[in-house]
Amino acid sequence: MEAHRAALAAAAAAGPPLEGRTYAPEISWEPEVQAYLEAALGAEQLRRISAALARPPLATCLRVNTLRTTPQELLRRLPDSLTPEDRALVHQRPLYVHPQLPDAIIVPGSGPHEIDYSRTEGREVIIGRKAGEAVMRGAHVFVPGTLAVSAGIMQGDSVAVSVGLELPGSERYPFTRGTVLGSEHAAKQLEANGGAAQDRSKLFIGIGRAELNRTEFFQDRGGIAITMQERVFRTPGCGDILPGEFMLQNLCSLVAAHVLAPTPGSRVLDMCAAPGGKTTALAQLMGNQGEVVAFDRSHAKAAEVRRLAESFGLTCVKAYRMDATKSVLLEPEVLLEPEVQADAAEGSHSQQPGAGQAPAEAAQGAQPNGTAASAADGGSSSSYAAAAAGGSRGRRGGPTQPVSEATLKRLERIAAARRARGLEAPPSAHTPEGKEAVTKGFPPNSFDFVLCDAPCTALGLRPRLVHRQTMRELEQTAIYQRRILASAVQLVRPGGALVFSTCSINPGENEANVRWLLDTYPHMQLVQQVPRLGQPGLTGAIPLPDGTTQQLLTEEEAALVQRFDPSAELDTIGFFIAKFVKRPEGGS
Repeated sequence: MEAHRAALAAAAAAGPPLEGRTYAPEISWEPEVQAYLEAALGAEQLRRISAALARPPLATCLRVNTLRTTPQELLRRLPDSLTPEDRALVHQRPLYVHPQLPDAIIVPGSGPHEIDYSRTEGREVIIGRKAGEAVMRGAHVFVPGTLAVSAGIMQGDSVAVSVGLELPGSERYPFTRGTVLGSEHAAKQLEANGGAAQDRSKLFIGIGRAELNRTEFFQDRGGIAITMQERVFRTPGCGDILPGEFMLQNLCSLVAAHVLAPTPGSRVLDMCAAPGGKTTALAQLMGNQGEVVAFDRSHAKAAEVRRLAESFGLTCVKAYRMDATKSVLLEPEVLLEPEVQADAAEGSHSQQPGAGQAPAEAAQGAQPNGTAASAADGGSSSSYAAAAAGGSRGRRGGPTQPVSEATLKRLERIAAARRARGLEAPPSAHTPEGKEAVTKGFPPNSFDFVLCDAPCTALGLRPRLVHRQTMRELEQTAIYQRRILASAVQLVRPGGALVFSTCSINPGENEANVRWLLDTYPHMQLVQQVPRLGQPGLTGAIPLPDGTTQQLLTEEEAALVQRFDPSAELDTIGFFIAKFVKRPEGGS
């Protein structure tokens, strides 16, 4: 038995036969998550979505910087900037301007293609899963992404490129980095894992030219290890050309910006902004007139947003380091100017009691169990007072004094007067070191338009070869999104618009959170979206593993949201968009 297992391990280490090499991965989910998604989507639909998630979208979306050029001019110039191989692809499948998104150029791709691996003569390079997902989107193979190689590979050789997957329930691969395929060492590693390595025969993604000898693949160096020549999925590479004139952006993300439709001169908030694609799209739609405030939780991410805006010549974007769940100002000190801090620590000097303190977690709209904590009036002073009375915590974790009703009303009057005089938000100052301005937040009703592209489980991103999320992770993510949404409801002004989006197919993060928001804040109205490229949302209720049910949308509500199915003809990532308008308090 031991000898038989060792023989199987040796055969697996040597690699699958040439004629059996293809790309047809079998995607699995954590069992509870699979049962939940099947209940929501249907078993056959989940199977189709799972297969689509393992492939890249074949069309690439370029968002044109319309402040510097036009889509027509870029259509004329772009092909000449491509490599000869990519220029040939564009000639076969011409670029075009999207019929509903005038600032988007679509670059068609093709695949999957059958590839004859015989010319590699058995030479193979296994790359890590994340590297493989990048290669399927058009990248070459860089040195850090290589895991294991066949013996005797020399610079210039043609090699088959396959994707290695982590062992089930582990972050480890079946091979240690630097393993020589077919060696005794490789066979012993597989034997030690009980033969648990994935079948690589369905994970081959193309042929490339080795730019290094075998021993150089695993030296401490960067650069390209393999230049891809034949790909299972072929899309022209458009990165790093014509800088500042366009950027790669998922089509659905651009749709979300267009759905919000901010007008020139308005005040806009992007609550979870990094890396800045939607932030800069909003600024472009405004003609660089007005103000776009961008939040992210770290200096590095806020700086990333600022740099992208600068590269596009956008001057109306102001990036702040800010936790979106703590962005609503409730106390007198909140009207002070934003401070620029020298490091990521939140203040090294002593503070007066109450100064710079974050609002109560209850004011963010949800408790850890996901129940609403604030009144459902979405921004009245009574709701803020109730939240503050619930026992808020300061930024250092200590208790704060409750804010009186009179103080809250006075603050709202002051905020309204400042807005009327055009004094709402000072400009975002930035240090030379690239550390972003830190704001204590903004008063309620500060923004005309709010985009909440919330952190999510990313169950819609493509390609993805492994899905490890648990039901607990799905539930906790949805609860966290509610805290951000509660802040968003408070920050958008009456009559203003709020767009909520995720890149997940999980109904708990999408339709269930829309249901929660509508039930918690009756003055928030779900409205029609333009443009409309996606499908209606999900309706009814889903049984959960704990025996409860999760309420989704009515037929009328589902018709107002957009759910992007990655297996549909549009061939996008999985995505979700809902748009709300905040009615005046007491309005119908």
